[in-house]
Amino acid sequence: MPGMVVFRRRWSVGSDDLVLPALFLFLLHAVWLVVLSVVLFGISYGPGQSCSLTLVDHGRGYLGILVSCLICEGAIIWLSMRGSILYTEPRESMQYVLYIRLAILLVELVYAIVGIGWLVQYYGPCDDVTAKNVTLGIVACNWLVIFSMCFTLMCTFDPTGRTIVKLRATKRKQRNLRTYNLRHRLEEGQASSWTRRLKVFMCCSRAQDSQSDAYSEIANLFAEFFRDLDIVPSDIIAGLVLLRQQQRAKRSAVLDEGNNDILAFLSGMPVTRSTKYLNLKNSQEMAMYKEVCYYMLFALAAYGWPMYLMRKPACGLCRLVSSCPCLSLSQPRFSPGVTVEDDNCCSCNVIAIKRHFLDENLAGVEIVYTSCHDAVYETPFFVAVDHEKKKVVISIRGTLSPKDALTDLTGDAERLPVEEQHGTWLGHKGMVLSAEYIKKKLEQEMILSQAFGRDLGRGTKHYGLVVVGHSLGAGTAAILSFLLRPAYPSLQCYSYSPPGGLLSEDAMEYSKEFVTSVVLGKDLVPRIGLSQLEGFRRHLLEVLQKSNKPKWRVIVGGTKCIPKSELLNDDLSVTSVPNSRLWTHPSDLTIALSASTPLYPPGRVIHVVHNHPPESCCCGQEEPTYSAIWGDNKAFDEVIISPAMLHEHMPHIVMNGLNKVLERHSDVTPSSEPSEAEDWTSQL
Repeated sequence: MPGMVVFRRRWSVGSDDLVLPALFLFLLHAVWLVVLSVVLFGISYGPGQSCSLTLVDHGRGYLGILVSCLICEGAIIWLSMRGSILYTEPRESMQYVLYIRLAILLVELVYAIVGIGWLVQYYGPCDDVTAKNVTLGIVACNWLVIFSMCFTLMCTFDPTGRTIVKLRATKRKQRNLRTYNLRHRLEEGQASSWTRRLKVFMCCSRAQDSQSDAYSEIANLFAEFFRDLDIVPSDIIAGLVLLRQQQRAKRSAVLDEGNNDILAFLSGMPVTRSTKYLNLKNSQEMAMYKEVCYYMLFALAAYGWPMYLMRKPACGLCRLVSSCPCLSLSQPRFSPGVTVEDDNCCSCNVIAIKRHFLDENLAGVEIVYTSCHDAVYETPFFVAVDHEKKKVVISIRGTLSPKDALTDLTGDAERLPVEEQHGTWLGHKGMVLSAEYIKKKLEQEMILSQAFGRDLGRGTKHYGLVVVGHSLGAGTAAILSFLLRPAYPSLQCYSYSPPGGLLSEDAMEYSKEFVTSVVLGKDLVPRIGLSQLEGFRRHLLEVLQKSNKPKWRVIVGGTKCIPKSELLNDDLSVTSVPNSRLWTHPSDLTIALSASTPLYPPGRVIHVVHNHPPESCCCGQEEPTYSAIWGDNKAFDEVIISPAMLHEHMPHIVMNGLNKVLERHSDVTPSSEPSEAEDWTSQL
């Protein structure tokens, strides 16, 4: 940080990012120098072998190139390891070393072309096998280096790099009309750049109008997030490492203070004596929690065959194949009364959903409708009748495709399309549109009427309605519940790992009447939204600005086990500034994102937390102990950096976490079970 300026253009790579690339080339050239020296000076060539003599002359010239490369790459490694993330002055001469290295690359290109000419002229008639192999190796090594450097240049090219350099030069002189014009060009260029990246990411999908609108909105979001920030991708990685260390240090400091009522931190959340745990000894609360665990099976089933095979890699494929209608002519394609839309040719998703319920011994679940149609703002879902629980269940799939990701990222606040509102009801735009799509689908095809009229003899007409989903499906399910509740007042919604930026405060409070959410551990998704991004960006810049370590040391240190005793000694204090040029961008912390409406997770939140025994090292952890607490929707306002923040969002991991709470409760006898707060205090 900041991006290097070479050829009067800013590039998306920092001068401290070149340690590993230069080290790789240094080792490659060192090995090739040794091999070539042995071949050229350890083997005698006869004067009559013209091809061999030509090789010797060519090889000696190439030895000079290799020595020059080693010197230049050694200098790049040394310079790149100096300074810190923001203290770039010790690396200012890096661009001149790169100019020299690029000049050597041009000489290598000439030698590569000459080597190809030698191979064309002498490879057939020459009898010297050693000469052939050495020349072939020289040419291959040359082209490997040339293509790798060209690929690196292509990846680090910044389309707005020249505009950034011009803007800096203009700002140093004075703020005038040219400055504003350049800034406008820069913002437009960055938005266009992100749009192109999204189109490359979605190159295999068929473009639609809604998809093009999503491109524009998401590109503007990313351009806004990185506005006036001169950072490169590796800075974000280093910032996450530093932010994790800072968060752990702060938690340790709070526990060591002793003048507060915080007993422990479970999954990064403070636990006090007033923390409300789920009282699973209470029959009503236990029944409610078992319902939460039960309907997670429906949310899991919505992912179809990919999740089924992930959970059962050994026998899952055999079970799907045995039920596949493509391999059995006598087997009907679908059961009578089942409507399937846009599944693949072998109906793998429908089969996986059915197999999922059969494996869980839920033979009383009948699939009524399955939509595998996947587009931006159009999320797959299925409708089932559960005769055992006497419920009709709508289960909405979470993120599983790039189109789902576009829906996730369209996170602006949108008014909920509900007539009677108690306050200002706003929701995540992408999920509001997805919920409207599903509601329209249910009404047009009369899916719920079919479900409630499935078996009038068994009383399906009087069944209740349940809406469930995980991740993207969780947010869509919560908003769909708002849309369906006027017609189904007794509706219940179970939202697993919902996005943090989902509902405005008024809508969130109202949703507590019919929505129950589940968050596992340090899951990232319930802690992220547009309003949370501003705080995350500010904290990221703060730790980068306070660090005085080289970037390579920060990133390498992030892979190590950090004992608790070392966290409070972390180098996150602001160091003395040797001169006015130390901090390249002192004003970055004062730059805020555009104001966005705070959005929160929906409903009553059950937070499944876990604690590792304090005597265990983070490199060899014992089995954690799980508990369930009632969470505060507004407490999920900070991203907790952890290796588990993505892992604990996976639906099957959420299912396991819910079950482990039940296992822990069943392992403790009621007469000897301490209170939850006393239990955790005893471990400190």
